[in-house]
Amino acid sequence: MTTVEPPRAFGPGLGVRLERDSQAAAHARRMVRTFLGGLPRAVPRETAEAVMLVVSELVTNVVRHARGRLCSLDLEDMGHGVGISVSDDDPDPPRPRHLDLTGRGGFGWPLVRRLSSELTVLSRPDGKTVHAVVSF
Repeated sequence: MTTVEPPRAFGPGLGVRLERDSQAAAHARRMVRTFLGGLPRAVPRETAEAVMLVVSELVTNVVRHARGRLCSLDLEDMGHGVGISVSDDDPDPPRPRHLDLTGRGGFGWPLVRRLSSELTVLSRPDGKTVHAVVSF
């Protein structure tokens, strides 16, 4: 099981701690569907797909590149969009990689940057948080 703690509601949001394993991104996508379905207004399909991609890429990046056993995902209704925060125990910020057409990656971070209207990385000695906003 990927979930370490059950999802928790906070204000206009939802959060969960996940184990860094092969099921983390799938669990995060299920959480996004639950969160978006519970918003008081309909989210445009394009926005929902963008949120799903950004969450999937950020969690996958943690699983593939970060140190530590756990990560957390927090989603927030910001009124003008969806706030996405993914935290892990590795203080190293994401690094753009050369695109590799043979299947080794390099597409995730540019995709997150393109789909997000806001994107910040907060590094701490004990980890980092990547915060993105996908606007409606």
